[in-house]
Amino acid sequence: MSPRTIGVLACTAAAGLVLAAAPATAAPTESAYAIAASGLVKIPRTPSVSGPGKESLASVALPTPGPSLVGAKALNAEVKPGHAESSVAGLALNLGLLPTGTALPALSAEVIKADCRDGKGSVSIANLKVGGKTLKLDQVAPNTTVPVASLLELTVNKQTKNADGTLTVTAVSAKLLGKTQTLDIASATCAKSAGETPEPPTKPGDKPQPGGKAPKPTPVPAHLDVTG
Repeated sequence: MSPRTIGVLACTAAAGLVLAAAPATAAPTESAYAIAASGLVKIPRTPSVSGPGKESLASVALPTPGPSLVGAKALNAEVKPGHAESSVAGLALNLGLLPTGTALPALSAEVIKADCRDGKGSVSIANLKVGGKTLKLDQVAPNTTVPVASLLELTVNKQTKNADGTLTVTAVSAKLLGKTQTLDIASATCAKSAGETPEPPTKPGDKPQPGGKAPKPTPVPAHLDVTG
């Protein structure tokens, strides 16, 4: 084998080692799920979507053996590029069914929704009741803790920044008996867009006018968000 051939093979092998040492990093993926639980009672993320997609369930009861701990009229999870959302309608939690040895209040809500867009999260909660008492928790600040019983704590609008740069917003996260039982209701994860839209360049009409007058403004298309 000639010296030139040996040199080419050596360079090819070295290039292969470099490629093997630097694997491609997957881009962050949006995801969402309506409900999940861990601890004494385990409920997988239901329904759960990752990447573009949508999944819905109607008239669900979880778990199925015996009286239901969790009931809901509808569970929804939807993901689009840069956007993820999930919701639970007609939620009913019979926490008293947990084998805790202590009475826990029931929890219900008309609608609980989590929305994540461009790395920013928000939640919407309608008619949340704990033990028959209504809690007004809509539009609360991120990571608001609400102690509702000696063994039950709610975190509303729970927001967590993940290692891959995405944001996870969970509308209601419940902890029972410390961390013995956890329950997450309406969770959505999304990534921030790569960059913002640059401002339009200055046009000739923006130059100063004779006599020191202010430049004639150039109309620029804009969008105004209206809420209410």
